Amino acid sequence: MHYFTISDLAQEFDVSTRTIRYYEERGLLSPIRTESGQRLYTKKERAKLSRKSV
Repeated sequence: MHYFTISDLAQEFDVSTRTIRYYEERGLLSPIRTESGQRLYTKKERAKLSRKSV
């Protein structure tokens, strides 16, 4: 499965990483967390962000 980092998505959708974290805080995105705490986003999460960025 392919994953995206928060930086990947922020750059792709021209939003700040803080905006993406805000969506997560509001329950709109649910990234997977690695053991070290890094957020990884699936294609499904990417699609959700795509709809919000339009």
